Amino acid sequence: MVGAEITAKDFRTWHATVLAAAALADSDEPGETTASRKRAVRGAMVEVAQYLGNTPTVARSSYVDPLVIDLYEDGTTIASAARRSYPDPTTRQAALERATLRMLRSAPESWKRARRVS
Repeated sequence: MVGAEITAKDFRTWHATVLAAAALADSDEPGETTASRKRAVRGAMVEVAQYLGNTPTVARSSYVDPLVIDLYEDGTTIASAARRSYPDPTTRQAALERATLRMLRSAPESWKRARRVS
């Protein structure tokens, strides 16, 4: 027991967040303009939505941590972990999860406070 109450939605949300972080890191969009970043975010949300069986809007509003998008728009991604070669899918998934967690923890505290729901 981990001492926390965790639901299936928590796992689904975490996986969607990691998928979005990886999709943004692997995007073909250069991200040098606002329009390019919007296309990259849209593409990532389409990918996550396909996994979830939802729409991109639902994926973004209900499953992907908004800090992933904020950090991407500020130039921070998990590109080094996403582009690395791994011996198997399990090892890759673990590395992407660790990289996503590090990235989220690196967000400025003011961003985290602004995203908290009261």
